[in-house]
Amino acid sequence: MVRDLLARLTSSSPTTSAPPTAQHLEANRTERSTTTEARVPSTLTSLGVRLDTAPSAFGELRDSTPDLERNRMDELRRRYADEGYLLLRGLLARVDVEAAAAQVVESLAARGLVDPRFERSERIAARRARVSTFGFEAEDRRFEQVRSIALAGRMRAFYERFFDAPPRAFDYVWLRLMAPKQATPPHCDIVYMGRGTHDFCSTWIPLTPVDLDDGPLMVLERSHRVERLREGYARMDVDKDGNWRRVKLRHGRFFRGGDYSRNPRKVRSEFGLRWLTSEFEPGDVVVFSPFTMHASLDNRSRRFRISVDARYQRASDPIDERWVGENPIAHSRAE
Repeated sequence: MVRDLLARLTSSSPTTSAPPTAQHLEANRTERSTTTEARVPSTLTSLGVRLDTAPSAFGELRDSTPDLERNRMDELRRRYADEGYLLLRGLLARVDVEAAAAQVVESLAARGLVDPRFERSERIAARRARVSTFGFEAEDRRFEQVRSIALAGRMRAFYERFFDAPPRAFDYVWLRLMAPKQATPPHCDIVYMGRGTHDFCSTWIPLTPVDLDDGPLMVLERSHRVERLREGYARMDVDKDGNWRRVKLRHGRFFRGGDYSRNPRKVRSEFGLRWLTSEFEPGDVVVFSPFTMHASLDNRSRRFRISVDARYQRASDPIDERWVGENPIAHSRAE
């Protein structure tokens, strides 16, 4: 697991709607254990910035799967409130996630974005291929199987138990098609979708295997509890006050939009918190608070890293109108 990889890195460098059963989760773990161990990168970077990988600055996401297996929902709620995230291994059926990934890869191939010299399943990017600056692309109801795993079945069943109430998902689904050399900048989701309840959960679902070279998600440990963030940056509505156009300067880099910074190393130094990450397999899920600062490592492989984001809340709570309906307005007409 990534703990061993990080230890070695540090030493070398200053379909069913029923909830998954324990047997299902154990089967996914067994399948995971047969995969080939990832190559250990010589360094870890994000947005081209070399990260501090000392134990005080960088670590591994804590696995909450044992509590899910035992149906200890109170413990999962407590840990989510305390740590700002939950890592749930094998929550989704791997075969369903892989089928969803295949739909997306076919779309990339049809657009000439994967290298035809390789098997499509390898996801090798064509030269200079990318879908957007940071790999984001709207799903736009194109991929039925992607929507199914993100908005129904086991995912929805989990939230019904976690909320202890009927859940509602945003109708809008976010795809992340991360080409080589791309990464996600540090940000909190609340600035993009905070016009309804703030008590919603972001859900990151990797559709493909993700090792440290593929640019995995990383979260800033307990950042959802930092009052300065909640009372400052997190109060921004990106679709108001010209935030998409206004040039910002933080940590020595200029940028626009809703990001907090484009320098993940200095973000960590500013708050004195650790970046946490892991390796992932299809079926894994990370649930996190909209106030949790998160980003990703650089994709230093030749592959597309494919993931999908969904958001869930209690059905009884007010919802952000930008992200619901047959054709959500998203950011296009929101100001």
